[in-house]
Amino acid sequence: MNRLGSWLLAAAMLAGFGRGSAGLLAQQVESARFHHVTLNVVDPQKSIQFYSRVFGATPIKFRGVADAAFTEKSFLLFNKVESPANSKLNTGIWHIGWGGVDVKNEYEWWKNHKVDIHTPLTPLGGPDNYYMYISGPDKELIEINTMGHHRFAHVHFFCTDVNESVDWYVKHLGIKPRVARREKPKGDMSTLAGIWINVIQCDNVTMIFFGKPDVTPAPPWWPDEPLKDIQPTKDRPIDRIGFSYRDIEPVYERMQKAGVKILEPLAERPQFKLKSFVVEGPEGVSVEIVEARPIPEGVWD
Repeated sequence: MNRLGSWLLAAAMLAGFGRGSAGLLAQQVESARFHHVTLNVVDPQKSIQFYSRVFGATPIKFRGVADAAFTEKSFLLFNKVESPANSKLNTGIWHIGWGGVDVKNEYEWWKNHKVDIHTPLTPLGGPDNYYMYISGPDKELIEINTMGHHRFAHVHFFCTDVNESVDWYVKHLGIKPRVARREKPKGDMSTLAGIWINVIQCDNVTMIFFGKPDVTPAPPWWPDEPLKDIQPTKDRPIDRIGFSYRDIEPVYERMQKAGVKILEPLAERPQFKLKSFVVEGPEGVSVEIVEARPIPEGVWD
């Protein structure tokens, strides 16, 4: 990953996309709230210590039963696995990201403290504007870029069709994109003008959708082979993302009627003391719907 890759990310997050027609797609569907990211990890305590040390996440006992971490307005949940998950970057979730303040000095500090650097410090343009990528304990990819805060900031997705992916979240979760639909650019993907992008803001988390880098040769911001086939997130380091509703039974019925693929039916999950179900989102992203009051009133439910 070079400077252009993260510059594209920053541009996608900061660009002043229009909002005028985005609401037309929601069709009065109640808006979901961002709730959690679930990671498959070999050692939950090691992961909790990492996210606490690097990102200031608060170690908690989620609903009194599961060791987890709280990140300002959402949770990191950890599913213990016996062996490391396949960490190849070819799923519908590319990475998760946090903000940084003095990223140049933060980078030197973390390097000295033996954080696993995936992509070294790189200027983003402008004074004191940088990004870096690090690997979490189970090789989950994490970006840190200058944002003026240290909060959990984004989830970055890859899509075959950006409009179809974004429409799914609008239709089924009621969360609105920056623009209703964007035409696929005709550029060569080496600049922002050539990347198919849209953005959804859900609470404090920015959901960024990129058209997959499937061209030959691969664009300069993508260091691997062209990404032709996107794989499911299930059983990968970043296993799923979660959204909440106060009452999920109507949501479950609505999604069933709409033909959404159910991966795990509505049930009580003793591991996390949650009532939830899991569906397959675009590009095989596992999406969990949980019954919970929104943050902050639902922090300790």
